[in-house]
Amino acid sequence: MMHIIQIKLNPILVLILALFFAQIAYAKPFIALKSPTGIAYLSGGIGEEEVLAMRAQAKKFTLNLLFSEGTSGRSVTNVNVNIYNEQDERVFRIVGSKPMLYVNLPAGTYLILANNNGQKLRHKVSLEDNANKKVILNWKDAVEEDLSTGE
Repeated sequence: MMHIIQIKLNPILVLILALFFAQIAYAKPFIALKSPTGIAYLSGGIGEEEVLAMRAQAKKFTLNLLFSEGTSGRSVTNVNVNIYNEQDERVFRIVGSKPMLYVNLPAGTYLILANNNGQKLRHKVSLEDNANKKVILNWKDAVEEDLSTGE
């Protein structure tokens, strides 16, 4: 004798589960890279997908740098970054970073030098053990269309 089992599923629950599993399957995994000095880092943030994937990784890094320009804060890519420790030794370097750069530095005070199309920014930051620090570097005068004449 054969029994047929019917299961009634809530259509909303099915939709939520489908979206959840689709998002997991579609998300790009980010794997931290290592600099020549052994510092783990991630660079990304181009497009909504990458921004969401990067944000999910933010707390794993002691320093989260965001690069933008103009008064509107448009994302900047292709930024060259050098980070120096208190002994003035370069501990990290990246050429051509994307708008979001996450770096896992040990506790200490650092000088960040960032270059966007020849325009340089300097920022000093102190990091603590097992803490996450977010720094936004914005080149306010980098974009002409942000300047308005008021007419």
